[in-house]
Amino acid sequence: MNMQEYINELKFHLSKLRDDDREDAIAYYFEYLAEAGPEGAAEAMEKLGTPAELAAGIRADQAMQDFSEYNASGGAAVSKGVKAVWYAGIAAVPRTVLAAFVTAIIIVVFFVVMIALFAVAVGVTGGGAFSLFGGAWLLFLDGATAAFYAGCGLILIGIGISLFRFAIWCSKHLLYTIAEVFNGIRRKRGAQINRRQWS
Repeated sequence: MNMQEYINELKFHLSKLRDDDREDAIAYYFEYLAEAGPEGAAEAMEKLGTPAELAAGIRADQAMQDFSEYNASGGAAVSKGVKAVWYAGIAAVPRTVLAAFVTAIIIVVFFVVMIALFAVAVGVTGGGAFSLFGGAWLLFLDGATAAFYAGCGLILIGIGISLFRFAIWCSKHLLYTIAEVFNGIRRKRGAQINRRQWS
């Protein structure tokens, strides 16, 4: 594969990237390969990996950057986090089918845990509201019992709200951590491949 074929294939694999990000990446790697010269281009392409592997890494880095920027602005988009995890997982595992399978399982487990956490938060908050209203109803029958149920209701509502906030915090930070772990695996694998090529 010559340099132009490599760049064209890289362009194909980056087709889902935003236009400006894709053009920046293509320009960077075209310049990188051009600087290597005709003799060094083959060695440089081998060092970069296949266009598909390079594109997977570029997409993973871009998704992580988008997710980081969104989190820094105070947003909590689970979709951006899932995208970051997906691309990082695909880039981390060398075989695409295995990568998709492993990444999909991790995303499903994440959603199961988050749904369970939100369900617990809803249950605790609902139980607290029920207890609070029960305490208000008992106010006319027995003041001490009414105060007990109302107090328990307020405590449960507070715990439920805290669980909601914790679930939202987890949805942002857990996805970011998973994506970072995948990116770390990808970088370590790339470093090992480069060491093997140069030794």
